[in-house]
Formats: sequence, structure tokens, C-alpha cells
Amino acid sequence: GALVVSGKTGRTAGMVGDGGLAYLTGLSGEDRRTLNVSWDGRVQCRLTLPETVTLSRGPLLLPCR
Repeated sequence: GALVVSGKTGRTAGMVGDGGLAYLTGLSGEDRRTLNVSWDGRVQCRLTLPETVTLSRGPLLLPCR
């Protein structure tokens, strides 16, 4: 499956489920800036979380570029 990894620290920040939804956990402030989605060891796209987002409020739709 695909992993979501911090572009800054390289820490795993979550995973992508079968339906294409990313499940994130334990993000620090520096991890939130750029997240890379990768599978087969290659970065496929990047996500950037808005600075003011509160993840506990529920699902958040972000483009993967």
C-alpha cells in the first residue's frame, strides 16, 4: 500500500487505504508542511496541509499533486 511520509523529517505520517483516503497520525508542526505519498518506494504526489487546519474536526479533502 501507499505511505504518507513527511517531506521534511522522513517520518511515516500515515497510510492510504483502499478507497484512496489517507489516514494521518502523530503529525508535528514540521511534518505538516509537506507530505509525500509514495508506493513502490517512489514519491507519487505531494500534499500540503493548510497552516490553520484542525485535523480533529474530521475529514479534509486535499489535492495530491
